[in-house]
Amino acid sequence: MSKADFFGSKEGWLLEPVATWLLTEGRRIQNALALATELTERLDAAGASIDRIRLTTTTLHPQMLAWGVFWDRGQGARPWRAAHGIQNRDAYIGSPNQYVRDNKVAYRKRLDDPVMPDDHLTLEDLRREGMVDYYALPIVFSSGDANVMTLATQSPAGFSDADLEKFDILSNLLAPLVELLSTRRMALGLLDTFVGPRISEKIFRGQVKRGDGDRIEAAFWYSDLRGFTALNETLPVAELLHLLNEYFEYCAAAAAPRGGEILQFIGDAILIVFEIDAPEKEAAVCESALDAAIDAFNSIAVVNHRRKHNGQPLIEFGLGLHVGEVTHANVGSPSRLAFNVVGPAVNTTARIQSMTKDLGAPLLLSNAFAKLVQRPLRSVGKHNLRGVAGPQELFTPVEI
Repeated sequence: MSKADFFGSKEGWLLEPVATWLLTEGRRIQNALALATELTERLDAAGASIDRIRLTTTTLHPQMLAWGVFWDRGQGARPWRAAHGIQNRDAYIGSPNQYVRDNKVAYRKRLDDPVMPDDHLTLEDLRREGMVDYYALPIVFSSGDANVMTLATQSPAGFSDADLEKFDILSNLLAPLVELLSTRRMALGLLDTFVGPRISEKIFRGQVKRGDGDRIEAAFWYSDLRGFTALNETLPVAELLHLLNEYFEYCAAAAAPRGGEILQFIGDAILIVFEIDAPEKEAAVCESALDAAIDAFNSIAVVNHRRKHNGQPLIEFGLGLHVGEVTHANVGSPSRLAFNVVGPAVNTTARIQSMTKDLGAPLLLSNAFAKLVQRPLRSVGKHNLRGVAGPQELFTPVEI
């Protein structure tokens, strides 16, 4: 194959410098926004007349069906995400994207041609943006799955046959890099979802051996549903899962904006850590953890109002807060590992939570935690906690 054959026709702009960049510097790019930005700069420098580019790929993620990057002249690159269900909407059904994915062939449309009755709404949007020509083509991964790149231009001449030939070659050159970025993003997304951002970061930093870990100081949240055994025996599975997911969702929604990260779901219990990365932040982190706990109770009170109206069992739970140091480490068998927290602080937090029902206070704080927060608290006395040395004074917020 000659050089001209590999890089396409020499008519018009030259693909060779763009391809050379992709095969050298470009292949080291680690995110899609940077790829789109630098790719369009190279295409501009080569003389290609492109005013709009879309790169989209499907993914494995509990909230997203697809992701990608959009680039428009004058606006630059921005991320794009599509939730599950988009494949059943008019925006996708009958679109050029669906045609390319399903058939693994390119789709071309001159937008200054007469409007046809079956033109998809995508084409109407392009016309409104002043685009004259549109080309959608597959980016085929090693799995055989077809993802999509679309290009559009406002140039009155549109795309020539030589342009289309070069775009076809470009899609093949881009495929390995886009697949690599997609795979990396999918792996990070799944790790974040199933083990959490803190642990996924540790894994990607190389903490993958049994025993890898470090000491951390943190505020700890341990909450547990009330009456879960009875619910488990009486509720249909779908209703039980819905109740659990509402409880988990609202606790996570209260904690995450305040720096809390779920370390474990333990049956119907939740262990959340609010890491303290500097001694001077200890009080502020504990205040944030307490804010999160109160917010969770308030949010679930609203949910319970709806559940009561619908004749559903209420979500009732106890929550303990404590502060201390633990080892956050990779533990398990040689072939099955998990990050876990090891140290008395976690056990103490769980034991504090276990006292919430006995003391009639849904939220309890350890003495160590209470000393670090400013809002009004009331003591509920000193109590023996199983596995914890000596009586422990516990507190509850006045406002709960």
